[in-house]
Amino acid sequence: MVLLLLCLIGGVSWIYFAVQHEQQEVRDAVARGEFERKPVDVVVTPEEWRIIYPDTVPLQIGSSTVEASVADSLPERIKGLSETPFLPQNVVKLFAFGAYGSHAIWMKDMNYAIDIIWADKEGEIVYLKENVSPDSYPASFSSPEPAWFVIEANAGFVARNAVKVGDKMFLIN
Repeated sequence: MVLLLLCLIGGVSWIYFAVQHEQQEVRDAVARGEFERKPVDVVVTPEEWRIIYPDTVPLQIGSSTVEASVADSLPERIKGLSETPFLPQNVVKLFAFGAYGSHAIWMKDMNYAIDIIWADKEGEIVYLKENVSPDSYPASFSSPEPAWFVIEANAGFVARNAVKVGDKMFLIN
């Protein structure tokens, strides 16, 4: 029992320090001037955004196709978009939880407002929260319907793309 407790404490500590290290790397890069915080309406070249979001997959949300940076591990889900200097219009963060839940999202260390989209295991959108401000921290936002996925997009994405509850999202092969 003691060994199990020590393993659990060690694992949680490792995750915490791994996330802190990644966030510090981004903060240091911003401080060095490698990335500048950009307003949402500024066009960002693929060369610029691929540095921060290197591994993306095409994702269909309703009738719109975007690039999704996938967070499918606990450290990635904890970090989310925190400390990122910008999010291009054509990029979203896709959180794959692997289990149903309300999956609360908060705006800790965020630099811009976002729209939050919750979807079930089949990709059907079950709840939307638009224009969530960084100033809302420490409040958290969750779906009243069980969700398997959460998508974070730039504020205004839902309205610009007429995304609504009942629409589908799916990876494009």
